[in-house]
Order: sequence, then C-alpha cells, then structure tokens
Amino acid sequence: MNTLSRAVLPTILIAGLLALLLAPLAGCTATKRRVLGRTVAIANIDSVTPPRLPAHVKPSKIAPLFGVIIENARGNVIVVTDAAATVPEVRAKVSGLDEREHRRAGTVPAWIAASIEKYEDINTLQVLAADPSDEQRSVDIRVVVPATAFVTVNNAQGTVELIDVAGNLQVNNGVATGRGGKVIIRTDKAIKDGAAIRVRGGDAMLTFGSGSAGPIDAKARSVNIRTPANAMRNVISDRENYTGELGTLGKPLVLRVPDGNLTLFVE
Repeated sequence: MNTLSRAVLPTILIAGLLALLLAPLAGCTATKRRVLGRTVAIANIDSVTPPRLPAHVKPSKIAPLFGVIIENARGNVIVVTDAAATVPEVRAKVSGLDEREHRRAGTVPAWIAASIEKYEDINTLQVLAADPSDEQRSVDIRVVVPATAFVTVNNAQGTVELIDVAGNLQVNNGVATGRGGKVIIRTDKAIKDGAAIRVRGGDAMLTFGSGSAGPIDAKARSVNIRTPANAMRNVISDRENYTGELGTLGKPLVLRVPDGNLTLFVE
C-alpha cells in the first residue's frame, strides 16, 4: 500500500471504529481473549483466524502479514511482532479505571475499538482509543501481530515503541498538539519501504536492520546517524540536519524531531 492511499485511512478508521465504540460489540463477529481483563475484542477476527489443520499437516512457518493503524489521543503505544502468534492481539489499559472493573468485564469497555479490515488485499488491524466521557484519561495500548506489512501510529502525550516491525513506518507523536513523547523503533528487519517519523516533545531512537535503504532527510535539535562503512553517499550534515543516500532502491526516510534528539543506527 502506498503512502498516499493510506493517508486517508485514519479518517476511515475513526468513522468505522466510532461505530464500534457506540454500539455493543456483541453484534459483531469478534472474539475476546482474556488477559488480566485488559484484552480488547477485535471485530472480524474470524476472517483471519487460520482453520484447524489435521494432526499430520504441519502449519506454515511463514508468518502472515498485517497492516497496523493506531489512533490514540493520549497514552503509550507498543507494537510488537511475534511469529508464533497466529492472529493479532490488542491489550489496553485506561488510566483511572478500577482494575476490578477490567477483570469483571473481561475487556476494556467503551474506550477502545479494534477491527480487521482489508486494504489493497492486506489484512489491516485498526485500533482506535477514544474518551467517551471526555475525562482526559490516557490509554496504553499494546498490539501483537505475527508480522507487519506497514505500521501507522498517530499518538500524543506518551511513548510510541515499535519492536521487530517491517514495511512502511509512519509515526506521528504529538504533532498536532506539540505534546508527544519518545519514539523508539528497534528492528532487525531491513527498512526499504520508507518511513516518516515526526515527534514533538520527545526524542527519537531508531534502530533499523542491515540492508535498510532510502534517501535520508533528517532534522532535529541534535542529529546522530550511524551506518555501516560506505553505506552512505552524498551526505550533507550539521548538528541539526542530515541528508544523504543510504544504500540503493529504498524509499524516503523522513525524520523530524524539532525539539528533541534523533538517533538512527543502521546495523
């Protein structure tokens, strides 16, 4: 999926998932996996649940790819890939809600909606955190998927952490409000499909895997970029700016941390 077509997805995400927030999830095809009363029901999860195989058939070792789109007004977001997972999992914690209420409900009520949708033949997990009471509470979200085709996160007032992800990466943390937080990306996967990381009110600490490629355009209060020897070409840099070509055949890596420090390490 290209960046342009995905630019309209947050609008679709909000419209569709708000309907889930305002209506009982029992009417959807959904499942609730109980983990300390904080697991979020995912609508349409049945559409990506693998069928049971006969005992003599070995399951595929190829992890299924998922797109991930997360909209969170305030709080922390963690996205992790786990090849052992067969379907996505979403867990959430709302600040100030009684823990007994979480356990009693078996899920996070009203505050979080999640669904599986298809975009350009990519199964995409969409997660929306909204505050129905307007009490300005933060929501911490943890997503686990087998593997990622792309990740888009729009967040504020918290840390965004992406672990072992791949594909196109788009993170906006505090861009609209100026109140963001740290962005941490640690992956041993080669990032070649482009990235746009924009952070306000925090630092960005990025580690990309060997073979990552693309023209780098970085601006921050302090820029520190480390790559393998001879991996960069046409570098122009000073303390706050860095441009150059990393490898070949990669899409642009746009990094903006205007009031924080940026560190990019390419293995």
